[in-house]
Amino acid sequence: MIAKVYKESDIATFFNKLLEEYNIIAPKKKKQLYEFNEVNDFGEVALDYSTTILPPKKYLIPQKETLLRFTKNEIVSEEPQFKKKQVIFGIHACDLNAFLLLDKVFMDKFPCPRYVKRRRNLITIALTCNNPSETCFCESMGTGPTPSKGYDLLLTKINEEYLIESGSETGEKLVKLAKGKEASPKDFEGKKKVVELTKQKFKRRIDVRNLPDLIQKNLNHELWRLLGEVDLACGQCVLSCPTCYCFDVRDELNLSLDGGTRYKEWDACFLLEFAEVALGGNFRRDRAARVRQFMGHNLGWGGASQYNVFNGELKCVGCGRCIKTCPVGIDITEVAAVIKGEKNVSQVTALKNILANIGEKNARSI
Repeated sequence: MIAKVYKESDIATFFNKLLEEYNIIAPKKKKQLYEFNEVNDFGEVALDYSTTILPPKKYLIPQKETLLRFTKNEIVSEEPQFKKKQVIFGIHACDLNAFLLLDKVFMDKFPCPRYVKRRRNLITIALTCNNPSETCFCESMGTGPTPSKGYDLLLTKINEEYLIESGSETGEKLVKLAKGKEASPKDFEGKKKVVELTKQKFKRRIDVRNLPDLIQKNLNHELWRLLGEVDLACGQCVLSCPTCYCFDVRDELNLSLDGGTRYKEWDACFLLEFAEVALGGNFRRDRAARVRQFMGHNLGWGGASQYNVFNGELKCVGCGRCIKTCPVGIDITEVAAVIKGEKNVSQVTALKNILANIGEKNARSI
């Protein structure tokens, strides 16, 4: 490992040298929010961001992509093409850990050539988070606020300087692009203090001990039915989740019916059509079942099932996007607290209005 300390002005120099050789994706401010997007100037980069609207997984799993084009006579496959390598600059630990979980889905037992190609074309420059959102709880999930693996370079802001640590051979080459002094034990002590101060800023927490087993034992908990009452099935939580990976494949014919395209796009288990099969059958027609599926996959069988691809790790990385985007205020940390017996359903924020209006015992069945 190589570790150096850069001044803030050195980071701009470093960034500009990266621009000469790579396409750079970084967090940008969009009104009062943030998004990952391609940048062409260091002035566009917002390293003080908390969480982006959508996770950067869209650069590994595009929201929609063409797989092939076909006519009556031929089929032409479309593969990802890159003129340059891509750098994702300033990715937080939660999203970086999401990449590592997606790697297990798309690179281990059944490799997806498209994903593998994009992943190998991507250089990750991570950033220790020091400004968590109110909805973040990555510390509880063991995925933040600083990563322990999976990065090529790791930046940590300490006062007016940045500690830069390499995590790969690629990172060792990149760290030499700008002048900087060798890191000392004092700098690593400074990083430790930054991390400890950040941990004190988290307002949400989850106790994950035995959670997968408790989810399995509570598949018929009244919580699912009550949340199904208020849930809108809009799918925003799934679309903003950095580890949700379900997709649909469709064929689209052109107007002359002599050819068309096959494309792949994100799908969401919260949508009514997701579990629909032939003749209109649907094994998750009720919203309660869809709420349970999303929560259970993130907190339960995503890390406990015999078919689990995450090797015992929970699917949730604690980014808090599902809480932030939910229009009715469903909070995954409150769901976990109810399942663990730390709260009762009347204390769940999203249920307070419905229970106040009709009473907990009289909440109608779905």
